[in-house]
Amino acid sequence: MTSQAENSGQRVGVIGLGALGRPVAERILRAGYPTAVYDVRAQPMGELAALGAAACRSPAELGARSDIIIGLVSDTAQTDAIVSGVGGILETMRPGTIFATGSTLGPAPVQRIACDLAAKGGFLLDIPISGGIIAAREGTLSLMAGGDADVLDRARPVLKLFARDITHTGGIGSGQAAKLAHQLVFAVNVMALLEGLALGKAGGVKPEVMKDVLRQGLANSTVLQVWPDLGPRWKGMLKATGSGEPLPNMRKDLHLVLELAQALGVPLPVAGHASQVADSGKATGYQDPAL
Repeated sequence: MTSQAENSGQRVGVIGLGALGRPVAERILRAGYPTAVYDVRAQPMGELAALGAAACRSPAELGARSDIIIGLVSDTAQTDAIVSGVGGILETMRPGTIFATGSTLGPAPVQRIACDLAAKGGFLLDIPISGGIIAAREGTLSLMAGGDADVLDRARPVLKLFARDITHTGGIGSGQAAKLAHQLVFAVNVMALLEGLALGKAGGVKPEVMKDVLRQGLANSTVLQVWPDLGPRWKGMLKATGSGEPLPNMRKDLHLVLELAQALGVPLPVAGHASQVADSGKATGYQDPAL
């Protein structure tokens, strides 16, 4: 156990053990913090229990065992369920507990959840995440943190176990606004890269040569740098989805971008068109394995 964990005395809970949640929980656990975990699936809980985590039967059980709770579920409905639903953390958490939500929800939901927590003496940190699966495993995620600076400082030793960059963006909801602005730039970058590679290929430039050209010019980007590892996953998010199917994160986030822009009165014509193209299932280049 590290001296950091020994000295802090903080107990940590992680709810949502998916692509990001599982490596986040493992890094916290390996740092020596008493770690409780919850997921609707038994397999990731069993794997973490084998490493020493306490596998909980409900968010409420986890809430009773945690001083800092990190929520990494998919959307607002799931976040509401783990916080204020039957068997949620509000039933058992102690005053002073910090709930840090890493989900991309938009400002209004996190502000509402913060009020629910405050009524029970709890605190919310709005910490949407950028960086993806590889960064989660390596502990190099980036967090856009909205909330009280003192609360953030209390949680920072735990957050630094899985995040290299933690930027305090302002009050609750500002982290969400920053994340959605980030996601707008990211999504447009992905689709623009595919279109550029497709155009170059049609003009006789091999995709790998075109990527070299982009790396050497002003069009270079982190998206291009990690394309060999994450490009296929992002291309998959541009496939058409059937009625009732959940939207892939990129497309869900673009919808949230447009909702926030409408609420704030900010015209985003490029974002609107990008969202339409992403949802159409006809984005250029996503089906081409050579790109």
